[in-house]
Amino acid sequence: MQSIVIVDDETIPRKIAEKALKDKYVVSAYADARTALSELTVTRPNLLLVDLHMPDMDGYAILNEIRQLEDHELSNVPVVIMTSDDDAKNEIKGFDLGAYDYIRKPLLPDVLIRRVDRIMKGEETLKHLEKKAEIDILTGLLNRSASIQQINENLKMRRESGLLLMMDLDHFKLVNDRYGHEMGDKVLSLVANTLKKFVRSDDVLGRIGGDEFVIFYRGFWKDEALQERCEEICGAVKRVVAETLQTSKMQFGISIGVSSSPKNGLDFLSLYQKADEAMYHVKSGGKGGYFVYNEDDEEEKAEANIISLESIQKRIENRDFFPGAYMVDYNDFCSIYHFIKRSGERGHIPVQMVLFTVEESEDVDRRGLEERMQAFGELLSQTIRRGDVVVRCSNKQYMILLVGTEKENSLIAIDRVMQKRSEEEKRKYPIHYEINTLIS
Repeated sequence: MQSIVIVDDETIPRKIAEKALKDKYVVSAYADARTALSELTVTRPNLLLVDLHMPDMDGYAILNEIRQLEDHELSNVPVVIMTSDDDAKNEIKGFDLGAYDYIRKPLLPDVLIRRVDRIMKGEETLKHLEKKAEIDILTGLLNRSASIQQINENLKMRRESGLLLMMDLDHFKLVNDRYGHEMGDKVLSLVANTLKKFVRSDDVLGRIGGDEFVIFYRGFWKDEALQERCEEICGAVKRVVAETLQTSKMQFGISIGVSSSPKNGLDFLSLYQKADEAMYHVKSGGKGGYFVYNEDDEEEKAEANIISLESIQKRIENRDFFPGAYMVDYNDFCSIYHFIKRSGERGHIPVQMVLFTVEESEDVDRRGLEERMQAFGELLSQTIRRGDVVVRCSNKQYMILLVGTEKENSLIAIDRVMQKRSEEEKRKYPIHYEINTLIS
């Protein structure tokens, strides 16, 4: 039930207002303004009815003090001034200070009830719209602006210890490239639901970018507890992504950078910059883990950013990590094309370019075509040799670069791809190809 606070030093109008509203609302009535203000954090009203003329503190002073509260919710509560004064200048002054409305005295119960009902309904609608504006539609989490605002409010009001976890999905671009954006959206939604399991009601969880998430934990955390929590998050995200994509070969996971308040800052931006720097060390160190920012330990940070040559070589040679050909976007493909062409010409390495084009038949719908194009791209990347390159260059075309392959052998590779297509696919989505020898 919504609540109302009434502040009026006159007994009769205070009693009239309380009696008229108590059947529909939780009503707290005060004769003293100071007492009413001191108990706002307890009553937390949805509306204040304040008398304009009172001996110790008038309605303007109450209004001004409320608007300066650090509690965002209380500082924005609607304040309605009750007065028998019909001076327009006083009314303008009240509106300038942030009054929501005026109600004339003497109070008429039926008019008062209807006026308050209208205000409450309007505020309810406004709060609903504000809530919708704060939510990321895809994941249901707080969006970037709402996350920043709530974290800053926590830091400003409470001035206590806290942790900021900056999280970024590893290899997420590969999910979109290989499985399509619809699957990418599904992964983001599932990751968001997974992260919800690791926050309390007074923590802040939001999506602040494409595949970037943030958690603000209130209070002090011991190193062991933080380590356990980060490892739990990493493991849970890795499992849910692997189960969704039905693969254990590709190492999709999450990298976490951690900063702490007040040590690393007292506002979101300061903490974000430190956490982002910590996350960079995880990314550069191989991804899939966490790192706590510590500006007093430069040696430790440097070590986190160093990878042995043996470790790098193992990652590059790990055939499970990128099975088949490399699937890249068009901009990357252009860079790779020029590099391969230049290197191939110098080393006399043969390179073949193959363009596959899907021919639409009359009974094919656009959605079906897109699904088959994504499936064909997956088939190419898994069938063509590791080290070759695949790119989707239009809504009906894929191109591949076959490195170190003569034209005759490239025909064998193409035939291997075509043989893996079903008869129905060949009938509904016939494909023709063109071969161009880039370097012979």
